[in-house]
Amino acid sequence: MRKTFPILTLLASIAAGPAVAGEPAEAVRYFYENIGAEVDVASRDRFTSPALDFLNAADAAWDRDETVCIDFGFAVDAQDFDEDEIATTLKLDETVEGDTARVSARFENFGQPTQVDWTLRKGATGWLVADIAAPDKSWSVSTMECQ
Repeated sequence: MRKTFPILTLLASIAAGPAVAGEPAEAVRYFYENIGAEVDVASRDRFTSPALDFLNAADAAWDRDETVCIDFGFAVDAQDFDEDEIATTLKLDETVEGDTARVSARFENFGQPTQVDWTLRKGATGWLVADIAAPDKSWSVSTMECQ
């Protein structure tokens, strides 16, 4: 049986550097481990404005008269997806500047290389999604409108 000595465990964790549970790439990884969560009300605590404003407006439009403001999955930039292929090809690259981070998610979906760019802001509870966009800016959640 292997025993772990508390002091060695403590020293090892200090040597490895601080453990940051909410690093930007890990905040984004959640949405690829739970595809569709970006529009799930239960995940709203993972967002901040302007993305949060749009998602709330989309919910209000649906509740009001079933207006559909979201017709594709932001995380996969598509309506259909191969979850296994995305999971095995996903690469996340992050850049952090102060309280803002950018994470580029690259993966293949039905054999097609795809990239989705995420902008996050550090909040009191960790890194929160402020925007999701196509790299060519053909769409971004922050510029979408829902009435």
